[in-house]
Amino acid sequence: MFWGAMEEPMWTKSIVLLRWLLSALAGIATCATASYGQWAPAGSLPPIPPGEARVWFYRDAGIYDSQEQPYILMNGTIIGVSQPRGSFYFDVKSGFYHVTVQQYLSNPEEDANINLVPGQQVYLKIVSLTNCIDSGSNRRASSSEFSRPCFYVWNIPTQIAQADVARTPFYGGNH
Repeated sequence: MFWGAMEEPMWTKSIVLLRWLLSALAGIATCATASYGQWAPAGSLPPIPPGEARVWFYRDAGIYDSQEQPYILMNGTIIGVSQPRGSFYFDVKSGFYHVTVQQYLSNPEEDANINLVPGQQVYLKIVSLTNCIDSGSNRRASSSEFSRPCFYVWNIPTQIAQADVARTPFYGGNH
């Protein structure tokens, strides 16, 4: 029997399989990145509307950070969702705003108060602390064990925050 007379050589099968796997991975990568936020160059953003201010929200995603996506509220109204490693902005009328993140328990030190003037940009970083509220025994897995993250709203200086936001996927603005 001659080599390859009855069946394809093993290396040919390997190449076909490798090509198929690479095509599948490329398709998965394309789909995964298409649904994720887009990187936004600073020049492509619309100007702040007259009489309004722009509030940026962003969040890192370290390995120990919560992956939950809580609502962000300004003066009690939901304005967006905090996504790990994401950013967005919200244009509002100038004035005083109390900014919170919806969570299991709320403490005043986790919130931010900002007083905005027309044309101003403020950067608020959402910081998560995994397992800040937990209960249960470590001896055995039990249905009575639970864990909840806490979220903090930090007002970050503009120069630091702009560099942070530039490294996060951009999820858009309200205008």
